[in-house]
Amino acid sequence: MKTISLKSTPIINTHSFKSALSLLLQWLGAFIAFILSMIAANIISPLPQFIMEKMPETGFMSGSAAMLLSGAVNATILIWAARRSSLKGFALAGGLFVFSYLAQIFQTQIETSYFVSAFPLLHGNFEVYRLFLRGAITSAIFALLVTLLTGGFSRKPRAATNFTVHAGRFLKAGAWLGAVYLVLYLLFGYYVAWQSQELRLFYGGPAALNSFADQILTTLMSKPEMPFFQYARGILWIVCLIPLFKGFTGGRVELLMLSGLALALLPTMQLAFPNPLMPAGISLSHFWETSLSTGLFGALCAWFVPTRVATE
Repeated sequence: MKTISLKSTPIINTHSFKSALSLLLQWLGAFIAFILSMIAANIISPLPQFIMEKMPETGFMSGSAAMLLSGAVNATILIWAARRSSLKGFALAGGLFVFSYLAQIFQTQIETSYFVSAFPLLHGNFEVYRLFLRGAITSAIFALLVTLLTGGFSRKPRAATNFTVHAGRFLKAGAWLGAVYLVLYLLFGYYVAWQSQELRLFYGGPAALNSFADQILTTLMSKPEMPFFQYARGILWIVCLIPLFKGFTGGRVELLMLSGLALALLPTMQLAFPNPLMPAGISLSHFWETSLSTGLFGALCAWFVPTRVATE
């Protein structure tokens, strides 16, 4: 008769405790690293005095609360991505940079640039370009530190990837996913953000809520290129996720969760800070609009774009 030995239990428990402790320390390190990266970016490229004078005391969160939340979100997503990546060294750091910078800075600030007429503080100066620069500095420093914290520069072998992205599949899926993003952008833009009278007036819209069809036609008359611009942004959201897809060592469901969470929160965290460009109520409307639409889109991308690597 066979008996079950419990002699290995302490070893298993010790290993689990060490793994949990290692994860916690990595997360805390990344949390601090993100805050230090933001501070470094603002030292290298500080906000000009004329913008600081217009800075409100709070956004839809206080400045300190927004900093803590943004640090926690960035630490969670990038530590998760780094630990689940088969990449090492500067390949991992570069992938994290592309993922973080495109999703968190580039995609949001090209839309700021597109609607720059709504932001008088950005008229007649180069501040919109410095938004890209400050974000690039933060993302570069943070990606390097996360790679270091997660052992990306060590010689220890990493797990093999479970997914890759084939060019043909990317082009085929991207062609229709870009259109899906455009639809999501229009639907959530109207049924979430545009429901706010404060937001409508801020962007020069009517005080009374107009119909979805009327608003789309009005937008197309003033900005006929808008569908093409947002379609291109849909493709760029997929490009943001490619460094995450290629080399991911987890399963499909986990990848779907991480992609959805990343596109829901990385582009929206800056909206929580005190913002001289828009009132807190408008920032909050954009937070819900963007987090819901891009989060859903990120999950769709994770389902249709990456291909599982065949295992023997």
